[in-house]
Amino acid sequence: MSYYPKTRSAAGFTLIEVVVALAILSWVLGGALYLVQQYADERLKLRQGFFATQVSWNRLLERYQDSQGWVPDSDRSSRQTKGIEDQIDQSWRWEMKVESAMGEDLYRYEVKAGPEGSARFSGSLALYLVGKPSS
Repeated sequence: MSYYPKTRSAAGFTLIEVVVALAILSWVLGGALYLVQQYADERLKLRQGFFATQVSWNRLLERYQDSQGWVPDSDRSSRQTKGIEDQIDQSWRWEMKVESAMGEDLYRYEVKAGPEGSARFSGSLALYLVGKPSS
């Protein structure tokens, strides 16, 4: 026979268990928020790259039309190698570089484009065309 009365053990979590659970939860939530923020940044970069490439494509398409003779000579002489184009309510700056390539009358046209306020270009396209470049 025992002289000590039986006590019921307290139910619940200890302070250490609660602190460890909160630390794990904060680590998981922090990682999730970081991934969401990274996804949003990447999405903005892709969108910006898409529209910069679209601006580059527009400039190269003009030069292709020139090389095929689809544009009157009077319009060809006014072609620029730098400029600003509006796309989706934003201004995009672009620069075209024309270089002689291997072969007779073969030229490489490269257009880089990016947001007007940025020092970097977001998109770039290149095209090879036969014939003397206009301007």
